[in-house]
Amino acid sequence: MNKNDSVIVGAFPNAAAAEAAIDALREWDKRTREVKLGVIAVVNYVDGVVGSDVVHGTFGSFFNRKLPISDDAVRVLGQELDDRVAVVVACDDFEADMVSDLLTRGGGSILARKGEQTAEETAEQEKQVNQALMEQAVREASRSAKISAGRNTNRPL
Repeated sequence: MNKNDSVIVGAFPNAAAAEAAIDALREWDKRTREVKLGVIAVVNYVDGVVGSDVVHGTFGSFFNRKLPISDDAVRVLGQELDDRVAVVVACDDFEADMVSDLLTRGGGSILARKGEQTAEETAEQEKQVNQALMEQAVREASRSAKISAGRNTNRPL
């Protein structure tokens, strides 16, 4: 599951704090196999002009340079920022809590969190995760059995 339907928006006091939080998100995305964050974008408001830039994304979304929020939402967000910088992250619902945590640990405050799943969607996602974990356990057990089968444990006395 890599729909990246949830969007988290965090505001930071300056660009350096936003960049540090983005680095933490990228490191987590790179280090954790199950995590595949979508687009990460920066939105700012400087001298009456709203600016935005995609700084991280999946292959297709990165090359399309598409933000995970509408142009109108970017304009409104930019105007509300004053001197702050916003980081906009598209992620799966199961990643949303950790994304929010990493943004706040980096000095940000969460301005918006959208795309929460319904209970049915969460149950279906948990079912799929459990199925994938079971399949992985079976593969590992099978691999271990093949290694053991190659050894002769029935030695004559």
